[in-house]
Amino acid sequence: MNGLSEPAKYTPWTKGVYDVSPSLKALGTDYGNGAADARWFQFDSRREEFLASKHRAIAENPDKYVFRAGLTGDVERAAFKEMAFRLSVEYPQDFGFEFGSDGLKVATETDPVTVLGGLDELAMVVQEDICVVSTSEGKDWLSYLHICSPSHWRASEKIGKPFFDVHEVIPGFDKVNRVAGSLVEAMVQKGPFVRFVWGVESDDRPNHHPDAPYGHDPRDWDGRDFSKGRFWVRSERQVIWGLPEVGAALFTIKVSHMPGSEVLDSPYLRDSLVASLESMSPESRKYKGLARDWGNLMRLLAPEA
Repeated sequence: MNGLSEPAKYTPWTKGVYDVSPSLKALGTDYGNGAADARWFQFDSRREEFLASKHRAIAENPDKYVFRAGLTGDVERAAFKEMAFRLSVEYPQDFGFEFGSDGLKVATETDPVTVLGGLDELAMVVQEDICVVSTSEGKDWLSYLHICSPSHWRASEKIGKPFFDVHEVIPGFDKVNRVAGSLVEAMVQKGPFVRFVWGVESDDRPNHHPDAPYGHDPRDWDGRDFSKGRFWVRSERQVIWGLPEVGAALFTIKVSHMPGSEVLDSPYLRDSLVASLESMSPESRKYKGLARDWGNLMRLLAPEA
């Protein structure tokens, strides 16, 4: 996959108000990134960096990043086949798949044909993290999580829980959770959808699991110490793809970063980021990890900075 393009750029903070509503849009909505906006999976120039980060996470402790809970064989096969087929459509030069088969053929420079047979293996060849939401008899739960680029949350605390419980800790999400049932139904039966969430970090490392690996300083690992004079806006492009035939939905998360230098070069990007940050409630600032070093972050965003 030589010659990959620069990452697609998304700026969900530019509406100038911080909110946590789902804001589901149809996959393919034009955000100014051409064909990339219509793709489920986006491969870009940071692909090898993200894959290397995934391999480090799994080598550290797979039980920290990969979980199953009530994931049936039918759901896993349907999820794998849907994603494998989509990869073969979006990147036919690198992936080959035929319905009825149990594998995804991946061609690489070092290994002409590697056959992937399950979600765990497929997750290691895409930049996105992967979630599966299952439903049955009026209940829903997170049945699969392969999360190697988490944004300060533990998959172990989410797996097996229903949509309401997963998002209950997010300040301001209570209004959304009142209609959690209808939202989950839309995720399964309709779509595909795309949505975005964002935050501000002091580094551009993909993996921000709240528990630092052995040997790493926890404060430095946290990535929200702005005293060094740098910041990035971390955005997550979340694609939701329904599997109505098995009562499930796929949820993929693609992380990207916009460096602070690019934000500061644009008065529009900087001013809207400041407005969105200032609109956060104290609870939201704390939840997003910004309350501790808020002063340094605001100084970085000042026009004269």
